[in-house]
Amino acid sequence: MLISVSSQAQLDTLRRLPIIAVDMGFSSRTASCGYAFRSGHSSQTVSGNKKFNECLRAVATQISDCKELLLILEAPLSAAFDQPGNPQPRGEFERAPKPRWWSLGAGAAMSLAAMYFLQGIVKTVSAECRCHLIEGFVVGADSGNDADVAETLISCCAGERECSWKSPQSPKLVSVINWVEPHASPAPAPIVLIPTFA
Repeated sequence: MLISVSSQAQLDTLRRLPIIAVDMGFSSRTASCGYAFRSGHSSQTVSGNKKFNECLRAVATQISDCKELLLILEAPLSAAFDQPGNPQPRGEFERAPKPRWWSLGAGAAMSLAAMYFLQGIVKTVSAECRCHLIEGFVVGADSGNDADVAETLISCCAGERECSWKSPQSPKLVSVINWVEPHASPAPAPIVLIPTFA
């Protein structure tokens, strides 16, 4: 059911699909998840801030209703290790201008949030549905309002806003799909969408 979008060429074949973006949060009390949805035949985006479980339910409902869609999660969706097996950054985008590794601080917390979020999706949604995964990467002052971040990710994916795309690199790379579905065939890491902010 979970499918990595691992290249821009693959994404080009999926652009007609509905898109959901989630700026991942993991709070027990506040609406820390930004949620945005755009149907496949519309240029309008519906968005809002939701609590973790409320956002999970909204995403699961949309996947069930649409049967196939793109899901952008603003959270690390892969893990990188060096040859001895120690955590390392997944590319220059995690090294500069300052360390934003998937395994450090907020990155580690959002990695955990994404794992539980996607596990909830897999347990809730029929295996016949197809959810194509893309990672969003927004840090620091650009992370602002969660719903705005989610809308920005959709605009970038739809080609309406400038962004860059990065493929995680590492001697040992583990996709979130293999965290969530350990019995699935090895999956490539989802491509990383990085919005450009002025």
